Amino acid sequence: MTETLTKTVSEELKKFYFKNFRRRGKSLKTLELIKECYNDQYNFFINELSDIIEKSLIYNDEKRITELLYNFKKNEGCNKKIMKTVVYELSNKNKLSGINLNQHKYLFEFEDEKY
Repeated sequence: MTETLTKTVSEELKKFYFKNFRRRGKSLKTLELIKECYNDQYNFFINELSDIIEKSLIYNDEKRITELLYNFKKNEGCNKKIMKTVVYELSNKNKLSGINLNQHKYLFEFEDEKY
């Protein structure tokens, strides 16, 4: 996994948790809760992405890889920027060589984002 991907995941999850918790009271307990949620989600994302990358090497099958990406997309905090970075990393390592992403635009569509 590249540093770019881990950095993108970290930054985007920080934005997500800041946005979703900014209306809460500003206390030390709230900040600790935010930090704990962020750390748990970050570790989860890194483990899931490592698994997707590993499986993409094994299967090199368009249907399986897009299914893995689609399931990952459903995770709280995942967004368009994270998905683009994941797909770029997979493409960069020739793991998506046979996949036509124009047929899978749904991977980059998120209800809560306006682009």
